[in-house]
Amino acid sequence: MIDLLPLVNKTVPFKFRGAELRLDLSHALFSSFDVDAGTRLLLKAVGHDEVLLASRLILDAGCGVGVIGLSIAAALPEARVEARDRDLLACAFSERNRARAKLPNLFISPGLLALESPEGWDGKVYDFILTNIPAKAGGPVLEAFFKRAPAHLAPGGRLAVVIVKPLAEEAKAWLAQAGLSLVGEERGANHYAYVVAAPGTFQARPAAQAEPAPAVAPSPEAGRPGAFAFPGLDLGLYERRRGNFKLAGASYTAAGFWGLPEFDTVGYDQAAAAELAEKVVPGSLVRHALVINPGIGHLALWASRRLGPQVLTAASRDFLSLAATGANLALQAHSRLEYRPMSSLELGCLESASLDFLACFPDVVPDYDWIGPLWEDSARLLKRGALLIVSCQPTELTRLSKRRPQGWKLRGEKRKKSYAAAAWERC
Repeated sequence: MIDLLPLVNKTVPFKFRGAELRLDLSHALFSSFDVDAGTRLLLKAVGHDEVLLASRLILDAGCGVGVIGLSIAAALPEARVEARDRDLLACAFSERNRARAKLPNLFISPGLLALESPEGWDGKVYDFILTNIPAKAGGPVLEAFFKRAPAHLAPGGRLAVVIVKPLAEEAKAWLAQAGLSLVGEERGANHYAYVVAAPGTFQARPAAQAEPAPAVAPSPEAGRPGAFAFPGLDLGLYERRRGNFKLAGASYTAAGFWGLPEFDTVGYDQAAAAELAEKVVPGSLVRHALVINPGIGHLALWASRRLGPQVLTAASRDFLSLAATGANLALQAHSRLEYRPMSSLELGCLESASLDFLACFPDVVPDYDWIGPLWEDSARLLKRGALLIVSCQPTELTRLSKRRPQGWKLRGEKRKKSYAAAAWERC
């Protein structure tokens, strides 16, 4: 796991129902200077909810740095509170904040916003679900979240959601269509918070009955530190459209996904990297390739066609991206490569000198040094003679080049609109 301290932007106090917390925030995550107004509005809406106070199994869906889950767990020590987010860095910050608050009843894991469909569901039901729902997830995903909620709530259980004003009326309609009854509402300057109830009468259960079944969310893959498997994950809801693409001599079919870019075209950063790799890599033997921050997998798909690796590892903090890349690789009938998705926070788990090719699309965070760790990871992971390709905005690539350590030879550069790529050989 990477050191999170350099990513901490600010530490702020927060209080809910008398429980006092201190929360680390980050430029790399939503609401980096203070707890956002939407979260505050949601907690105000449920602060005196009698069903919440009697709940024993609670879910914070899309937890971010963990404000909602931490607040509920601190206020309700007898409840089991689960928090999940598709951003692995968000999960790491939630765990960091949980450890500081010493909350043994809060359990954090990666997971998509949309609740599982009946086909992929393990039967878990919650007394209460809370979410500060991100509008960028996409309309179909938001609608499905609301419509699937009743199946995941105990009779009379409740869902509390905060949503931006432009989507408030549409969300209210989706909730009604799902058979959920409005029992509370709060209005802020830019948000609405709704509290709705599932059909039936709520009956509090003893704490001993609150133990859930095994999680459906992606979990660390046994025997491979830092890696992930995706049991029961339903990506059908997230699929946006399928199309045919051409990239640097490769043709392939790929699906786009709600919440991820490049659903209908290849981005300039991926195109620059692929066109440069097509020029400098042919003739090289690539057994194991790594792509950091693959998006929906365009460069990974190109590599599977043009480089023919036996193993392709994708690393990202966004496991929707990891799952989407895997789904698109699975669409390629010709491909027999082994796909290994993993957290980009856990690159230290990879074996030294194990890679023949590494392509990185850096996640640039304000005031965070991504350059030093990239050179260090690349020097450790790449074999001698292997290639590193980095594609990003030209100013960032210039900064990277200026800090190039000894032992690297520039093999080529490529400019594509507003992006630039460079390739270095490990000497």
